Order: sequence, then C-alpha cells, then structure tokens
Amino acid sequence: MSEQPNCLQAEMLAEMKKQTALLERMETHQAMLIQALEEDQGEQDPDARPLTYMDGTPCR
Repeated sequence: MSEQPNCLQAEMLAEMKKQTALLERMETHQAMLIQALEEDQGEQDPDARPLTYMDGTPCR
C-alpha cells in the first residue's frame, strides 16, 4: 500500500515539472515579445498619441 502514494507523488511531481517548464517557456517568449515591441516603438515619443491600436488598426 505504501507504494501507491509514492507512485502518485512521483506522477504529480513529473506533471508539476512539465507545467513549470511550460511556464518558463511562456515567460521567455513574452519577454522576447516585449523587447521586440520596445525596439519597434523605441524611436517614437512616449507622450505622443498612438498611431495604431494594439491590433494594428489605425487610430482615428
């Protein structure tokens, strides 16, 4: 009987490691996206009105 909880704990630990790895990849990709957006908009005046919405459509 004591093997069953150990097996379940091992499965849970393996799943948590997978989730952690996925979250770390998401964090890396989001950081890369933020950096790319900063570089793309780096030359613009931060106080100026935006020319486009976040989806790319022009502001009116």
